[in-house]
Amino acid sequence: MNKQKILLTGTAGFIAGNFIRKVIFDKLPYEFVSIDKITNNNLLNNIFVNKSHQFYMNNICDRHFIDLIFQYHKFDYLIHYAASTHVDKSIESANEFIENNVLGTQVLIDACVKHNVKMLYFSTDEVYGALKSENDISWTEDSEISPNNPYAASKAAGELLVKAAGKTHGLDYVITRSSNIYGPRQTPDKLIPKIIKCILEDKSIPIYGKGMQIRDWTNVIDNAQAVVKILENWKSGEIYNISANQEFSNIEVVQEICNFMNKGHNLITFVEDRKGHDFRYSINSSKIKKLGWSPSYRFKGPEGGLSHTVNWYKANQWFLK
Repeated sequence: MNKQKILLTGTAGFIAGNFIRKVIFDKLPYEFVSIDKITNNNLLNNIFVNKSHQFYMNNICDRHFIDLIFQYHKFDYLIHYAASTHVDKSIESANEFIENNVLGTQVLIDACVKHNVKMLYFSTDEVYGALKSENDISWTEDSEISPNNPYAASKAAGELLVKAAGKTHGLDYVITRSSNIYGPRQTPDKLIPKIIKCILEDKSIPIYGKGMQIRDWTNVIDNAQAVVKILENWKSGEIYNISANQEFSNIEVVQEICNFMNKGHNLITFVEDRKGHDFRYSINSSKIKKLGWSPSYRFKGPEGGLSHTVNWYKANQWFLK
C-alpha cells in the first residue's frame, strides 16, 4: 500500500510529537515530514526519530523554504499544529503570537493552495470565548467564535484565513477545535506538568484566584486518534470539536495530582488571578463521534489518563529539567 505523505508543523511540541509517535507505532499508512523552529533546546527531546519521519529545523514564516519543501516532497496533507500557545505570554506581548499563528498560517495556506495540498488546521476551544456558569450549554461547531485573549484571537484569525482561502482559492481544509490536552511530554509551563514538577521539587504550586476555573480535559492519545479518524473520513470544509467531555476545576486537578503523588497539598498557593481569565470552556463533541471516534481515557481513577501522566513524569523526571 502506498503511504500518504503528511507535512506536520510543530513536531517538537507536545501534541504533534505524541501524534507522530502514535501513528507510527500503530503502523498506519502515512509517512511524515515535519518542521519546527526549536525555540527551546529542551524541545529536541520531543523529536521522534524514525525512518518514516524526516525532520527539518526551520520557521513556518520562511516563505521561500516552505515553498521549496512543498515542491520537493509532494504532500497529500498538511497538519498545522505549530503555534505559540501560552496565554500568559500572549497577554504580556501579542507580537510573537501574531507572527507565528497568523502570518505563519498564511504562508502555509499559500503553499497548500499553490501545490494542491489538503490542510488540517489545529485550533482550540478558546476561540469560542468563555462560558459564564456551570449550567451553560456546551459549544457546538456552529457556536459563534468570540476569543477573549491574544492567543485565542490569533488562533481564530488563522481559522478565518483558512476559511477565506477555501472560499476564494478552493483550499481543501478541515478545522479542529480541541479542548485542554494533557499527557506525557508536555512542558512544565502548562498546568499539569507544572503541578507535578512543583511537587517533585517541593516548591509552591501557584494557582490563579481560587482555582475555580473549569476546563474540559482530553488525553493527547485520544486527540491523536481523533485526527486520524478525520483523515480517514475527510470532508472538505468541516469543523470538528474534539473533547472527552470531562470537566474539572483547576483546584480539582491540583488536588487529584496531590492525591496520586501522596503529597503536595501543603504546597498549594493562591496567587492574583490572570487578567481576563475565562471561567469555563466546554465543547460538544457529538459531531466527531459520528465518525466513530470516542475517547478511551477517563481523566480520573487509578487507571485513568491523569494517573498515567503522573507516573510518566515520575519515571522521566529528566524531562522536567
